[in-house]
Order: sequence, then C-alpha cells, then structure tokens
Amino acid sequence: MHHALAQLAPRGVILIFPLFLGPLSLLPNFLNAADDSSISELDPVIVTASAGPTALARTPASVAVISRDQIDRQEANRLSTVLQQIPGLYVDEMGGRGGISSVYIRGGDPNFTVIMIDGIRLNDPTNQRGGSVDLSTLTTERIDRIEIVRGPASALYGSDAMGGVINIITRRGQSKGKHRLQVEGGQFGYTRGFLQASGPLESLTYTSSISYTRNDAQVDGDQFDLATVSGRLEWPQGTPLTVQLTGQYTKSDVRSFPEGSGGPRLAILRDTEQRNTDEAALGILVTQNGDGEGTHQFSATLFHRSQDVENPGVLSAPDTFQIPPATFTTNFTQFRLLWKHLRTLSKEWSLAGGLQLNREHGERTGVQQLSALGQSSDQRSDFQKTRTTPAGFVEASFFPLPNVTVTSGIRLDVPEEFPVQVSPRAALIVHFPSETTLRGSYGEGFKLPSFNALGDPLIGNSALEAESSVGWDAGIRQELNQGKYGIEMTYFYNRFSDLIDLDPNLARQGTFKLINLNTVVTQGIELSLDARPLPSLHLKGYFTYLDSDIRGTSDQLRNRPRYSGGFVIDAQPIPSLKIRGDVRAVGERFDLQIPTDQQSVPGYIKADLAATLYFGKSWKLFGVVENVTNTTYEEFLGFGTPKAWFRFGVEYTS
Repeated sequence: MHHALAQLAPRGVILIFPLFLGPLSLLPNFLNAADDSSISELDPVIVTASAGPTALARTPASVAVISRDQIDRQEANRLSTVLQQIPGLYVDEMGGRGGISSVYIRGGDPNFTVIMIDGIRLNDPTNQRGGSVDLSTLTTERIDRIEIVRGPASALYGSDAMGGVINIITRRGQSKGKHRLQVEGGQFGYTRGFLQASGPLESLTYTSSISYTRNDAQVDGDQFDLATVSGRLEWPQGTPLTVQLTGQYTKSDVRSFPEGSGGPRLAILRDTEQRNTDEAALGILVTQNGDGEGTHQFSATLFHRSQDVENPGVLSAPDTFQIPPATFTTNFTQFRLLWKHLRTLSKEWSLAGGLQLNREHGERTGVQQLSALGQSSDQRSDFQKTRTTPAGFVEASFFPLPNVTVTSGIRLDVPEEFPVQVSPRAALIVHFPSETTLRGSYGEGFKLPSFNALGDPLIGNSALEAESSVGWDAGIRQELNQGKYGIEMTYFYNRFSDLIDLDPNLARQGTFKLINLNTVVTQGIELSLDARPLPSLHLKGYFTYLDSDIRGTSDQLRNRPRYSGGFVIDAQPIPSLKIRGDVRAVGERFDLQIPTDQQSVPGYIKADLAATLYFGKSWKLFGVVENVTNTTYEEFLGFGTPKAWFRFGVEYTS
C-alpha cells in the first residue's frame, strides 16, 4: 500500500511563528544558567535537520545520530543493522541478504522516507515500491555518521519526505594520509573486502574506497553480489571558498523469492526473482563564506539508476497465477540544482532561504505475461515520464535566550502537472539547568505519485493526486550526573491522507486501478535510555510503541509491529578489546502472502554478538555471530531467516 501525508494546518502563520515567541525572553532568569557553549561542545553539528549547520543540542527537530564509532563497535556490514537501534524506526529484510530491506519511520511506508548520501537523493520513483530505497545495497565502510530526521521534512526536502529523512554522510580526507584494508569471511559463502585510502593531494584532501560483498544462499533461493566504488574530494579547506565533490557507483546482482510469494516455506512456484542494478551518484557543493554577508551554497547532484528484473510471478494455487510473470528494465535519472543563502541577522535571529530545481526522468520497458492469467495475449509494461519541479523555501531561527531555540519555515513546490504544494514546519527546544530538555515540532509533507503509479499500463492512473501528511511530536530528555545517564521519551502523531492504493470496488470486478483512497493515522511513543556507569561500559535501551489506524476500515497496515525494542551493551574490559551485545525484540505483525490465509507473523527475540581485538596501532581482528540465540523467526510470512551464523575478519590500517 502506498501512503500520503495530510494537509490540515493553517500555513500562513507558520513562517512568522517566531514573532509570537518574544514573550519567551521574559522567562525567569534561571533559564540562563544552562551554559550554551558547553552544550554545543558536547554534541555534533547536524546538517540534515535545518537549512544550515546546527549543533545537535540546538536542533528542535527529532533527530538521531549514528557515529562512526558505533558502526565500528558493532562491526556492521550493512546499513540496515545500524538503523535497527533507533526508536521510531522499524527495519525489515525479506528473508536472506538477497531480499529487499526497508525502513519505516513512525509507521509510515518506506517510500515516505528520503534517503541520501552526502545530500544526493537515492529514491527512484520508477520502481514498483513507489520510490522506496532498498537498504540491502548500502554498505558501511565509507560512512562517517548517519543523521535521521523523524517526522515530516518536506519544508526542506519537498516531495517524498513525508515521514522523515536519512542522510548518510561519508568520511572526509584528512591532512595526514591513511589507508585501510579489510577482508572478511563467514558461513553461507560470505566474503567481503574493501580498500580505502585518504589524505592530502596538493591543495586537495581526498578519500576513496572500493568494496565487494558476496553471500550465497542464507535461505533457499537467496543470493547476493555487490560491488561499490566511491570517492570524495575537498578543495581547499579552511578558506572562504570551498568545493566538495562526492561520487559513488554500485553494481548488484541478487536473487530471492518475489514479494507476496510466501518465500521458501510457502511459495508454490519455486523460481526466484532476479534483480540486476547499476547506480551512479555524483554531487558537487560549493560554499562561500563572506565576512558579514552570510554564506552562499550552491549544489548540483546527479543520480542514475538502471535495473533489470525477471519476476517469475506468484501462484495462488498450482497452475493458477495471481501475479503474472514479468520481465522489464527501468531507467531513472534525477538532476537537482540548489542555491541556498544563510545569514545571521543578530544574536537572536538567523535566516536561511533558497531556490531549487528538480528534473526527473524515468522509463520502463518490458512485458507482463498476461497469457499466464488466461488472457489472449501478453502486454507491454512500457511507460515514460518526465517531471520538473522548481521550489523555494525560507527558514527562520530565533534565539530569545542562550538555551532556547525556535525555528520555523515554509517551502513552495511547483511540480509539473500538479497543484502548488505548500509545506510548513515549526519547532522549539528549551534546555533547563536541571539537565532537562523539552522539545516539540510540527510539520507537513507531501509525496507526488511515483512514475510507476502514474504510468503502469495495467494498474497506473494518470489522474492520481499527491499524497500528504501532517505530523507533530513532543519530547522530554532528562540527564543525570553530567550526562552519564539519560532517558528520553517522545510522543508522536502522524496523519497520512490521500494514500494511493488499488480501488477495492474495481478489484471485486476483476479490474485493478490505483486511486487516492485511504487516510491513515499513526501515533505512539519512542523511548531511549543511556547509561555510562564506567568509562569502559556503555548501556543503551530503546523502545517503540506504535498504534496505527486505517480510517473507515478494519484493515491493518502491513509489517508494523505495535511493540519493538531492545538493548545494547558496549564494553571494553581491556584497552585492546571491545565487546558488543545487541538484543532485539519485535512484536507480532500483520502480513499478506498470496499462497496462505495466515495473516499474522509471530514476534521474536534475537541477539547478536561482536568482538574486536586490536594489535598495536595498525591491526585488528574481529568476529561477529548474528542470531547467536539461534532463534527461528520470520519478518515476512514464509521468508525464513538465517539461524546462528558467524563471520570474522582482519583489518590493517596505516
């Protein structure tokens, strides 16, 4: 089911929201006791949640950051495993490594989340999942940190950011040369290796890497093969004018049972789906810092994705196809230009604004074998779509006190062949000297129909309207003992409207056509706990409660557990040894697979264990046991997952 976000709030007042916060300056003087400079030093600078770089402690949006150290301690080999410990996010994988992996933010569909690498958007609206990104092809070797923004973010990112944004920020080259070589192996024919180099080059700094990953069948019919080449250049650092160039190319060849088939356990037809994908991403960012004149930024990004798919179809009974076999090729190209200006007006005010132009072109060529459904002939599945969307945005930040930040902004998108889309957002954060932080935010978002939904000859509908959303959250964080202990709780609410789905009335007559159909409400609680009782011991807990409702029906959202959570133990008993244990619990979920009437996926608890041993400054050995509890579980009905399996490796750094 595709989904969309609702437009329910008055928009004209959002931009001037900070003007009504002047009375905050009359709050009691004890608020000033919080030392803003110390807050800034303790937290990283975030570039995804606001129009300009902002210290995490001054960012009112609901943001989570995953650091390079966290990735290294987990010895994570793919993006999906590091996102699982973030409250509000649910990550699944369809069987083994060859299955599609998706992320759901606060109950929204995977295609409600914008996923980027260094600001280059990876969403492809020509795919059959409405533009969601398959996380299985995103590896970790070049990641410096990951910034996750939960809640509608169309005020900055336009279409597709109805549920949130995930920005993968890559490593920068340093003034001193560095080289990394890692090789890894394990069960199920698992092999992985990467070579990475970084350092100075004349007046440039650079980092580059090449990696390869292969998995044979972790479960029946599963295979995964991925190669990645990437690089980043910056010139020159520490000057008023800087240029950053980043790029990545990936090639993947994977096999798995198709979605809806019931997987290795339930599928009647035993043929698997094959997906061969090539992706290229390139971006340039030019920043000019002027004395007293603010900062100008200009960026241009290019993303191209080509995919060949051979889908064997899905049987509902022997010799009876419910989904016909199909063979097709998709090509998608996106070019984005952005100009942005950041200016500090006074101690209390800063302003940012910009213009953006987005040009998308997608096409598909192929055949749907409708003769397998008893029709007289097969049907071409070809379509071709081009869309140009100019946009403008403005964001204001107000600092009435050193420990109070208020932001608000609005964006106007003028998409080709669609009405103007208006996306407002406002947020507030207040720090108290008792180590208490209060935060709240409100935003609206939208998602233009995917090219697949508009153009598919069988189910597409060129008259579809944009999906929309409205969301808000409120949270509190309490720290103790100068940040050694912390607890944070957030309540969130989202309303997704005009969601795209098959027309049920036509479906009963044997005709399948997409329409704007449903309204969905999701709400819940995110909880996180942190404790550092010793310098060598870090304990972390996370929990999400999610309630979802498809208004006017008794239907349920697929693959949205009401409860999920877990805990992490990071220990360093001696300086040369790091040990990490992860325990994850997921509650019962609703799922639909064609060959079965069962609609409930049981919950499960599983654990992973990682250990890293360092030898001097250059060598480390590591080992990981995934599903160390040997739990038998499924994330989709019939799609079994690997039982306990291990991988180990060695890394050399110079």
